[in-house]
Amino acid sequence: MANKTASEKNKPARKKLRENEFFNPKTKRYEYRYKDIFGKNRVVSSYRLEPTDQVPKGKKSGKSLREREAEINALLANDIDIDGAKLTLLDVVDRYLNHLYNRKELSHNTKMGYNVTVNALRQYRLGYMEVGKIKPEHCEEWLSDMKKKYRGSSIQSQISLIKRSFEYAIDYDYIAKNPFRRITTDRSDSKVMEAIPVDQMNKFLDFCSRDAHSRHCYHMLYILFWTGLRASELCGLTIDNVDFENRRIKVEKQLQCINHKHVVLKPKTSNGMRYIPMTDGVHQCFTEVLTNRYLKGDMEPICYDERGNSYEGFVFLATRSRKTIVRSHVEEYLQNCIKRYNLENPSCPIRKFEPHICRHTFATNMQGLPPKTLQSILGHGNISTTMNHYVDAKPNEQQLAEINAIADALS
Repeated sequence: MANKTASEKNKPARKKLRENEFFNPKTKRYEYRYKDIFGKNRVVSSYRLEPTDQVPKGKKSGKSLREREAEINALLANDIDIDGAKLTLLDVVDRYLNHLYNRKELSHNTKMGYNVTVNALRQYRLGYMEVGKIKPEHCEEWLSDMKKKYRGSSIQSQISLIKRSFEYAIDYDYIAKNPFRRITTDRSDSKVMEAIPVDQMNKFLDFCSRDAHSRHCYHMLYILFWTGLRASELCGLTIDNVDFENRRIKVEKQLQCINHKHVVLKPKTSNGMRYIPMTDGVHQCFTEVLTNRYLKGDMEPICYDERGNSYEGFVFLATRSRKTIVRSHVEEYLQNCIKRYNLENPSCPIRKFEPHICRHTFATNMQGLPPKTLQSILGHGNISTTMNHYVDAKPNEQQLAEINAIADALS
């Protein structure tokens, strides 16, 4: 017995320890010593060796050493970063977003959308779970709770970010599989973007041109309907962007409200930098807007971009203050016009719609253009976005008229 090693002396009776397992007499805990995937020496411990062992009196229960050992070896077998696996989902999302922001420049609205996902995730247990312990059933539980509060399109946007965050975790060896891989939802309950029929659009614009209280909005709305501009792009137009000689509009910036300040930003995507041809009606509207443009106290409103560069000469200004406008102002003007139109036309009212519907209406009305031309005018990076999300089928009457016209020409 005198020749026993120190580890043999400290080994409790009837407990046969495996390789790299030890008993620490000072802490009275079993220890498992191993090297992680980076070669760093690590130790985990427990008061219990096997799951069936008794917990010492007055000590908190926890996983046994053999249970923890099995988890660690499973992670090591897949070359998993032990520390990375212990990060919460919110931590991983934060790391992924920092990686994304450093890699490419994203629009303000895209970043705001990601913030919505992060804030929503903070309301659920899933966000605070270690990514190494998240299973598909936890993800399904999260999805079930989300469906009680959010629309399908909103949930799908959040699923997209979380799924990509898990893929980031796989790339950095935090986890071996993506538990969100099969998580998806139905978008059918999402708000449908339908174009305004041509006859209704023309009646509405005609009303705006005649109504004393809506006349100041007419040119703005006409240009939205006949250029496919986003509202923020319309607000960001400066006089030098309107090329009357070549009859085209240069889209190179947008105006957004950030923290109660009007800030000049680049277009939504790189494809948003584009030229839009002007119809005769659009040309006439810009001519009248710039001819009648005036400033309050001859003070030209100035806005700045995120780098401190200044911009002035904005085409569209607020009716009374003559300050710059943003999307919320366009929305307010449009809703007031719709309200007045419906009061005058109670028997055939126009449905309430947002400025972005003008863009959908333009795409639908211009679907006779070559698809790539329409894609370029709208500033889309993918033709499927143009054709699947912006262009609506024409009404039956128009379909019948066009089919008959083609049939007559062929016969």
